[in-house]
Amino acid sequence: MSAIRPSVVCERVREQVSLELDGELSQLERKMVATHLERCADCRAFEETINTFTEELRAAPLELLQRAVVVRRSRRISLTGARVGVAATLAIAAFGLASQLGQSSQPTASLPSTTGTDLIEASWTPERELAQIDAALERRRHPSRPGPTPAI
Repeated sequence: MSAIRPSVVCERVREQVSLELDGELSQLERKMVATHLERCADCRAFEETINTFTEELRAAPLELLQRAVVVRRSRRISLTGARVGVAATLAIAAFGLASQLGQSSQPTASLPSTTGTDLIEASWTPERELAQIDAALERRRHPSRPGPTPAI
């Protein structure tokens, strides 16, 4: 006994009979269809009917249309991009909230009392930056003379 119901096999073979009319079956598939048609009278009758119909349709003269046929494509709206954007926004908001809650739970005595601009000014040393620029200009003027490599 076969695990696949005969009706499922017949449906597949009938699809393949239709594909065969357009020459879209491989050699193996054609052999499998032929083997099934030898055993199944219903599918063999279907094949004869579809072959006759297709031959008559292809032999019929073309009809001139009274007006043009316009096929409109429906616009599909993809929500995938919107979902990703919303998820990213929520993740950033959750991270920001968590970082704020984490900072507020620490004692205020351990936090520096400087603002963001004070931190930038405290970490920026113009003398060091000017020394690096001067050293780079000197190396350009005298490429053969080794100069001190500035520490970054």
